[in-house]
Amino acid sequence: MLKKRFLLPIFLLSFSWQPAAAENTTLAGKTAYDLGTVEVVAPAWHHPETITGKPADELYFETLAATGRTTLSDALDGQMGLILRSSGGAGAVAGMSAGGLSGNKILVVKDGLPVNDPFTGTPDIGDFSTLQFETAEFWQGNRATLWGSSSIGGTLRLTSRFPDSGRVRLWTDGSGGYGRAFEASILPGETKIGIRLSQFNTPGVSAAARENGNGERDAFALDNAYLAMETRLDEDWQLQMSSEFNHSRTDLDGFDFMTGLPVDSLTFRQKKIGNQFNTGLIKSFADGELRLTHAFAHTSFTGTDEGNPFNEFGLEASQQRQAVSRSLLRDRQNWLVEVSRTEIRAENAGFFSVRETDAAALLACESKVGSATTLNAVFRHDKPQKHADVDTGNLSLQHKLGSLEFGAAWGRSFRMPALNERFYPAYGDPALGAEFSSSVAFSLAGRVADFGRLSLSATQYRVSDLIGTTATTDPAYTWGIKAANLDRAKILSHQISLSEVKFAGFNLRGDFTLLDRARLENTGKQIPGIASRRVTTTLERQYARTTWSCRGQWWGPVWENAENTRSAAASHDVSLFVKHNFKECSVEAGLLNLTDTTRQRVLGYTRPGRRLTLAFETLF
Repeated sequence: MLKKRFLLPIFLLSFSWQPAAAENTTLAGKTAYDLGTVEVVAPAWHHPETITGKPADELYFETLAATGRTTLSDALDGQMGLILRSSGGAGAVAGMSAGGLSGNKILVVKDGLPVNDPFTGTPDIGDFSTLQFETAEFWQGNRATLWGSSSIGGTLRLTSRFPDSGRVRLWTDGSGGYGRAFEASILPGETKIGIRLSQFNTPGVSAAARENGNGERDAFALDNAYLAMETRLDEDWQLQMSSEFNHSRTDLDGFDFMTGLPVDSLTFRQKKIGNQFNTGLIKSFADGELRLTHAFAHTSFTGTDEGNPFNEFGLEASQQRQAVSRSLLRDRQNWLVEVSRTEIRAENAGFFSVRETDAAALLACESKVGSATTLNAVFRHDKPQKHADVDTGNLSLQHKLGSLEFGAAWGRSFRMPALNERFYPAYGDPALGAEFSSSVAFSLAGRVADFGRLSLSATQYRVSDLIGTTATTDPAYTWGIKAANLDRAKILSHQISLSEVKFAGFNLRGDFTLLDRARLENTGKQIPGIASRRVTTTLERQYARTTWSCRGQWWGPVWENAENTRSAAASHDVSLFVKHNFKECSVEAGLLNLTDTTRQRVLGYTRPGRRLTLAFETLF
C-alpha cells in the first residue's frame, strides 16, 4: 500500500547580496571588501568528456530558454536529432525518438540518475521546465555505453542549472497559463549557495482531438524547488550537494478501445511528486581526479477518477546510485575507471513490489595517435541481480583531413525489460530477456568554403530480441496475451546537418533526417511511432540588443501500430521568437504554431493552436 505523503509549505527566502568592490573602498558610507575568487566546478556527477568522447550534440540554457516554450519537452523537440510527439498540451506525455528508435530505447539521465519510468521503461520529461537545466547533451546509441540499460537509441543527459545570483521571471504560455520563478545565490567565502523556486499553471487544451467531438480542456500545474551548494574543503577537496522537489498535477483523458482513439474524461487526474538528492566529493590530483558520488530519487504517481473509483492507480519508485571513479590524464592517453551500484525499489499498489540491484564496472580510454587522430574505447560490465551478466562497449575514431573531420563508431548496448513487462498480472513474464543492439556509424564534417559547416552521417542499427506482445493459451494470462522476446529490427538512418551558416547578418542551421529500412525483420512492417522523414531549420538574427529567431519543422507520416494500419499524417510547425535586452531586464515574445495547423503528431490527440507567449525577466 502506498504511504500517505504530506507536502510542507515552501516559504520564499530572500537574499540580499551586493557584488564585491575593491578592497578598502567606500560605497554610500559603507566599506566593501574583496571576497576573493570563488571557483565553481562542474557537478560531481559528470563524466570527463575528454576521456569518454564528446556527445553527438549539446544545448545550453541560453538556447533552451530562447524558444518561447515553457516545458523542456517542447524546447527539445527537433533539437539534437530528437523528435518528441506530445499527446496533448503542457504536461502531457511526450514520446521521444532518435535515429529510428523510440520509447523505452532512449535513456534520459538527470544529474546522474535515469528518469525513465521504471514501470514502462519510457522517458517522460513533460513536467520539466526549461529553467531547470544548464545543458542538455545527446549521446548517440553507439556511444551511449556509459549509462547502461535503455541506451539503445541514445542517451539524453540533463544537467541542472545552478541558480543565478538574482533572477525573477514572469511569463504566460499563450493558453491562459502563467508562471513565475525566483532564484538567488550567495557567496560566503569559498562556498556558493543557490535556491530556485518556480510555479506554473495553465488551463491547457483538450488532449483528445476536438474534431472527434472532444472539447474539455486539460489543466496542468507544476511546482519546483531547487537548492544547491558548492564549496571547497581545502586545496584538493571539493564538496557539492543539491536537492530538488518537483510536484505536478495533470488532467488526463480516457481511451476508447473500440475506436483506438482518446476521449474526454472530466474527472481523471494524475499527481506526480518527485524528489532527488545528489552529493559529490572530488579529490584533485596532479594527474586527474577521484570522484565519490551518491544520488537518490523518489517518485510517486497517483491517478484518481472522481467518476469511477475503480479507474485509479498508485505507483511508487525510488532508486539510488553510488559510484567511485578515478581519471588519469596523460599526454597521449587518458583513462577513466568507475565502479557503481544502483538499487531500485518499486511498487505498483495491489499488483507487485520489486527490489533489485545492479553492480557495474566501467573502463574508458582516449588515445591520441599522431596529431590528427583520436581513438576512444569504452567497456562496461553489468551484473544485474536477477539477470545474466551483460557486457557492452563502444569504439570510436575521429581523424582530421585538413578542414574535414572523418568519424567512425561501433557500439553494443542493451535494454532490460521494464517492470510491467515482467511482473504485471496476466501480461508480464518474469523470465523475459533483455533487448540488444549493435550499431555502426560513419560521419564526415567540415567547413564548406565560407558558407558554413556541413555534416553528413549514416548509422545502422541491428536490434535483436525486441519485446512485444504475443498470443498465448496459458490460463495464467486471462487476456490471452503476454510479453515476449519476438522480433528483430534493422534501421538505417541518414542525416545531413548545416550549422554556422552566415549571410546578410543572419545565422542558419538545420538538419534533414531520412530513415531507410526501419522495419521489423519478422513482419516487414515499418517500426511504429517514428517519422521516416524530418526537416528542422532555425534562422536567427542579432540586432543590437534584440535577438530574432524563426524555427520550422516538417515531419512525415507516422504509423501508430505494428500492423501499419493506422497513421498520423505528415505535418509541420513554424514559430517566431524575439528577445530584447534592456540594461537590467529583458522582454521576450513568441508566436508558436504560426500557421495554426491542426494536424496531430499523435493520432487522435490535439496540438495547441496558434498562441502568443510573453515573458519578463530581471536580474539583480
